[in-house]
Amino acid sequence: MNVVCHNMMVNFERPAQGIRDLKKAGFACLATGIGVWAPDFYGWHKDKPIKPRQIDLKSVAERYGALFAECQQNGIRIPFVYGPSYGMPDPSKYRGIRANFIKADGSADEAALEAVEEKQAAFVEKAAKECIAFCGANGVRYIHIPPVTGERTAGREWEINQGFYMSLAAKAEEGGVKILLQNTYRDVNGHLVRGICSNPFEAAEWIDRLNEEAGEEVFGFCLDVGVCSLCGSDIHEFIVTLADRIKAVILRDCDGQHDQSLMPFSCVHREESLTDWMGVIRGLRDIDFDGELIVNCWNTVHAVSHLLRPTLFRFARETGEYIRWQIQLEQNLKKYKSIVLFGAGNMCRNYMKNYGKKYPPLFTCDNNPKLWGSEFEGLAVRNPEELKTLPEDCGVYICNMYYREIETQLREMGIKNIEYFNDEYMPTLYFDRFEREEE
Repeated sequence: MNVVCHNMMVNFERPAQGIRDLKKAGFACLATGIGVWAPDFYGWHKDKPIKPRQIDLKSVAERYGALFAECQQNGIRIPFVYGPSYGMPDPSKYRGIRANFIKADGSADEAALEAVEEKQAAFVEKAAKECIAFCGANGVRYIHIPPVTGERTAGREWEINQGFYMSLAAKAEEGGVKILLQNTYRDVNGHLVRGICSNPFEAAEWIDRLNEEAGEEVFGFCLDVGVCSLCGSDIHEFIVTLADRIKAVILRDCDGQHDQSLMPFSCVHREESLTDWMGVIRGLRDIDFDGELIVNCWNTVHAVSHLLRPTLFRFARETGEYIRWQIQLEQNLKKYKSIVLFGAGNMCRNYMKNYGKKYPPLFTCDNNPKLWGSEFEGLAVRNPEELKTLPEDCGVYICNMYYREIETQLREMGIKNIEYFNDEYMPTLYFDRFEREEE
């Protein structure tokens, strides 16, 4: 599982400083966009023509070559990119282009609209294939290519996008690249509502049907946690329904009402997170997720001074590492033939409640000599000195909030395989402690 930084500050034309800041923060992977400029098919700028310098018709390789070269030079991998995205709006709803597609009698000029949509669809397909080929040549494993439908195509989303995605399948298979769909939302008169693939069962069906038609596993899913919050989705259900179809997860926080990309765990109300991070972590545990964790805190980064951003990058990386650690907690337990706990308190009790039967410890130990020789949650409590006799393939899990202090103690004793157990997203909540305190 990789912790990936969303491209929040790296300029693709002058990427050196941004890439070095990310590397210094500890990131080894970057997710970036490789979209291309499209011609003005709908005449958005008819009253205010686009200036020549605003039109960038460079190829993907020309436009993003410096960014990829800088990443390669600094040992930064790019496993995931955002491909081209061009929606097909309903011109009758947009003042700037309405007159271009309205007849003298006030009706929409459907023929003109269809002609423009055909031109745009051809351009999008060509641009997407160019991006996929670039990814294959540069070792990019996943590309997110959003659907091409807009308001005029409501009700025909699958019909139109099936043909669009299948036109890209051969190019993706040839380059060893997987195309990822993503959950989306729509803005209806200022209200955010569920869009394409925001229903997990629909998303799973789309991916399965596309892969079946392609004859290979060419398509997968990218879960955007922020969109789940905006759409009021049950994140845990979403994850377990899509299961191994999920190849990447975008970690971002928001208030559930505005499309924001904030640092995970930062959007709170009365000390409670507004995003269901418990559902995220438990769900990804349940499916043994081993894909890309993309930390996106674009709005948070741009809200602070340039001088603070390198520090924020480090915090973003540590936040991603924390989430990865929590997701992989049970996988971590599996890597040792035997384990021992350090601590005879609440964390030890939590461990035994949730993992004691599946991964039974040999014993626990504690720095309190009064507890030596006693039992706690069915475990013998021993002197920490007995840890020196453990076999090399035994892991020692610290079950105590003073883990840094205890880790130092264990290292000074020559103990290896030191781990920290603090499952903040346990499979079952433990209420016995509170019941005992009330008695």
